[in-house]
Amino acid sequence: MVRRIPLAKPLFDEREVAAVRRVLASGRVIQGPEVAAFEQAMAALHGVRHAIAVSSGTTALHVCYQALGIGPGDAVFVPSFAWPSAANVAAMIGARPVFVDVLPDTYNLDPDDLHRRIETCVQRGWGRPRAVVVVHEFGLAADLSAITPIAEQHKLVVIEDAACALGATYQGRPVGTHGRLSIFSFHPRKAITTGEGGAIVTNDDALAERCRSLRNHGQVVAGSSRDFIEPASNYRLTEFQAAIGRVQLEKFAEIVRARQRVAARYLELLQGTPHVTLPHAHPEHTWQTFMVVLDDRLSRDDIVQRLSNEGVETAAGSVAGHRAQIYRERYGYEPADLPVSWRLDRQGLALPIYCPMSEDDVGHCAAALRRVCAG
Repeated sequence: MVRRIPLAKPLFDEREVAAVRRVLASGRVIQGPEVAAFEQAMAALHGVRHAIAVSSGTTALHVCYQALGIGPGDAVFVPSFAWPSAANVAAMIGARPVFVDVLPDTYNLDPDDLHRRIETCVQRGWGRPRAVVVVHEFGLAADLSAITPIAEQHKLVVIEDAACALGATYQGRPVGTHGRLSIFSFHPRKAITTGEGGAIVTNDDALAERCRSLRNHGQVVAGSSRDFIEPASNYRLTEFQAAIGRVQLEKFAEIVRARQRVAARYLELLQGTPHVTLPHAHPEHTWQTFMVVLDDRLSRDDIVQRLSNEGVETAAGSVAGHRAQIYRERYGYEPADLPVSWRLDRQGLALPIYCPMSEDDVGHCAAALRRVCAG
């Protein structure tokens, strides 16, 4: 029987079950004390004044854009090689997403290309530059020291998309604390999960108040009265999810250490693998995804199938947003316009990484990849 090693696997045990039972016994299942306690834990983890729990990382971005007043006539700069949430939400609210290429070693936003795209946006009248979404791809912080001065020069708000990077740091300081607003995701492939779920963190009191209103129909409550100050949706996190998230945060240090051990072992075992480029290693990396890049002579689809035959689940690392049908048709992007993102889209391969993943399983995955890439 072929052993099966999944791409990802959340770390659940009886503690999460007990947390869900606690919510069931309370009879309160939405936006209550569990959510408040989860928010307090997230704020404490990052040393910030405010954490606002929401239903996903994508809805967190939507709330941030709304809170900042971004809309029609505005341009938002986003890295192409990233899940397209930041671009999609910008387009949904009438702003123009402007894609920026990424660096080939870290997979993060290229500061030089950001500068070029801002200038092009202004010259061609694509919209008023308003914000840059700095994605910390796969758990490695982007080069904020290079990006921030560019944003300041052009008066762009920095939004950190740390969906994949809970616990990562940049020069010793937690990601999510460098921008004006920052978002996290608790999707099952992230280090901790609430099933779906997300959060916004900020030190800006006024923005935090507005974000709380926007996640809950745009309402404000005073005593027994409530009013609705602007149209908004229901992006609340449930008590069940928050209770699970609190337990997951208690395990978080253990989870990150385990992921870092798995990544270090992969880097050791895969060194010198034919036709494979390994990811950039950095001590502040938290390894939400371990993605290698295949040589162009290899077919990723073929490699994925052959690894599956050996019991190893793999997948594309991420996608290049600029090559999506909607953005090709609406703005005329061609895949080759952002060549690094396009190559990573085609040849990036995510390997299994989770806690707990045994030494034996890591060795099996590495050996299988070496075999299928050798011929």
